[in-house]
Amino acid sequence: MPMTTAAPPTPHGLRALCAADLPPDALVPALLEALHGVVPSSRNLFDWTDDDGRLLRYHIEGPIDLVIARLYFDEFHNRRETEAMLPFQALRDRPAGVYGTEALDRPGFHETALYHEIWKPQGMHTRLEAVLRGRGGRLLGSLVLYRAPGEAAFTADERQRLARLLPMLSRALDTSAADAVRAASPDEPHVPAPGPAETLLIDPDGRPCHASAGAWQLLLMADGGASPAALDRMPQQPGGPLLRALQAQLARWPDAPAQVQHDNGAGRFVASGRRLAALPGTPGPHVVLVTLRRHEPRRVALERALRGLPLTPGQTAVCRALYDGQAQAQIAQALGVAPSTVVDHVRKAYRALDVHCAFELRALLDKRIASAAA
Repeated sequence: MPMTTAAPPTPHGLRALCAADLPPDALVPALLEALHGVVPSSRNLFDWTDDDGRLLRYHIEGPIDLVIARLYFDEFHNRRETEAMLPFQALRDRPAGVYGTEALDRPGFHETALYHEIWKPQGMHTRLEAVLRGRGGRLLGSLVLYRAPGEAAFTADERQRLARLLPMLSRALDTSAADAVRAASPDEPHVPAPGPAETLLIDPDGRPCHASAGAWQLLLMADGGASPAALDRMPQQPGGPLLRALQAQLARWPDAPAQVQHDNGAGRFVASGRRLAALPGTPGPHVVLVTLRRHEPRRVALERALRGLPLTPGQTAVCRALYDGQAQAQIAQALGVAPSTVVDHVRKAYRALDVHCAFELRALLDKRIASAAA
């Protein structure tokens, strides 16, 4: 995702996401995306840890390179990374707060193996890191914003801007162990997440032989997240329950297309597959062509659509409520403002968006949601 230099908007949409009661694995990708509008960056990451700073799983924006991921855990994690910076497990003793480049301000950081073998191939050059702690000081994890080579370093103002958000982000992510793994409600409306579908070719033994760039990210999310254990299982046993269910269905009806769905805390994952036979005279067994798509909670898609509109925070809040079918009197009561304020917000929002009623507003937002997934 390219870094934007536009003036950062108010984080009102972040507040809405944090208040949406989303499962953490669905909330984190949405927060990482929304943070680009508050502190511009090229790629964002969140690490979930236990109380002792041990990495449980992580989510990073964009494609995951399995070779680099495995190299990091095999050689650098809490080991060779100490040649360049504090070990990951040092999070255990760090207080909540935002840290700039202090850990990287040692001679020759950009000449280290960590930088050249792990950071640089992923487009990472400098970072802003936030340590999140919950109730009682319990360690929740690490939020990291990265900028690429050639991009400006993070400023003191951007560091303070992120620091002001930490209490809100920590409250939203401070969940029990049961909450951390819960899936979205079956009644939760889901829509396709932005970006194209990913594809994968699987050999007769169930191993992937070719994949599009973002396929590993979706398979790891479907398997409960990018954890060291999940990475160990890939690429020999990718996809967890999603691909296992697809392969079981194909085994029952080998000549028919198959489609399965798997819900977890990160969203709804849909895998479609069909067997491809070798052309006559071409050696080789059949392979399975798999198409992968993640569906996200519609609340996440709605917030993305609202962020792109030329509205004030008050107008955005009113439009969000109108989309949900609330009457203007209900909106005034829920927001704690006078009915006349809601009327004024509606009038100005409709004028800015060139719509004339709640039906047209809903149609506009639905169109933006659908176009983001195209």
